[in-house]
Amino acid sequence: MSLYIMIMAGGKGERLWPLSNPGRPKQLIGFDGRGSLVRQTLERLHGFAPFEKIWVMTGIEIANQVAIGLPELPGKNIIAEPFGRNTAPCIAFAASLVARQDKDGIMAVFPSDHMIADTGAFRRGLDVAIGFLEKNPHHLLTLGIVPSHPETGYGYIEPGEIVWHDPGDHSGLKVQRVQRFIEKPDIASAKTYVDKGCLWNAGMFVWRVDAILKAFERDMPVMHKTLMDAWQRYSDPNEVLEYFYSHTKAISVDYAIMEKADNAVVIPVDIGWNDIGSWDALGKVLEADSNNNAFNGDVVFEDSGNNVVWAGGKRVVLLGMEDTVVVEGDDAILVCPRSRAQEVSGIAKKMNAAETKGVGRFKIP
Repeated sequence: MSLYIMIMAGGKGERLWPLSNPGRPKQLIGFDGRGSLVRQTLERLHGFAPFEKIWVMTGIEIANQVAIGLPELPGKNIIAEPFGRNTAPCIAFAASLVARQDKDGIMAVFPSDHMIADTGAFRRGLDVAIGFLEKNPHHLLTLGIVPSHPETGYGYIEPGEIVWHDPGDHSGLKVQRVQRFIEKPDIASAKTYVDKGCLWNAGMFVWRVDAILKAFERDMPVMHKTLMDAWQRYSDPNEVLEYFYSHTKAISVDYAIMEKADNAVVIPVDIGWNDIGSWDALGKVLEADSNNNAFNGDVVFEDSGNNVVWAGGKRVVLLGMEDTVVVEGDDAILVCPRSRAQEVSGIAKKMNAAETKGVGRFKIP
């Protein structure tokens, strides 16, 4: 079976505002000197599939930037979504695109905006996933992250019985049945889930295209019919995408498919994963001093600790500050308690809406 890869790069990057913004969201930014996050995603997958079998779905506003950053990919493999529709329509369209070439193909889906420290462990996990699906083609597989701490910003997966392991693989990886998917919890529940052996839901999937399309037909029949109608109307994938997105609703693949599936399985992997979902999360991977001040750029700390600072073109000095986030963006500066870093996306939405309306200054309630 051939492997086809879809990289999802359509996010707006609001959680890392003001460094990340709709014109340059976080997938186009490099945080560790190894290139942009979407560039790193492609490089992690090197050798699993030829470039002509790798697609990137992204927003129309940044499609040219993505294409410039990934010159190895054919231009037609950079697919510009006319507008956001969350992950379920994105994945359904991608699966239908692959199925037109290879109805028995295996399709792997990865977000473009994650950092993974242990590329070798990630690649071993993908190898095991492919090996499992070659023998068990009707399952929907996800890679679940072994958590390093209780986290309220992620959803969780509760694994069940072991259903498969490759006797020839010495990594110790195994495939387990998914008992349930769990929404983002409060801190007390997160601690319970970690103690129970639950995994972080990273949104990384591997499945046969016929299996995922059958799941859409079963659990999202209107969306599936709209997609099939689009292919009957048009032969150009861009026209299909335009019609499909204009006539379907926005919904995540977790809600649409995975939470309903009785054939979902998970491989627990420990890969040094971080979805860079907030400035607090990024602070865990940035360079840090002896007082746990994580920083980038020209930063001076005086009698300060446990801060996260991203300096742009200016020197940033913190005096007597604790547990604070300071970020210098292109046209805004963010200062907030580190404990409230998860709220930044809400501020970004309001700021972006105000800019769209031409509002220069306003108070955020």
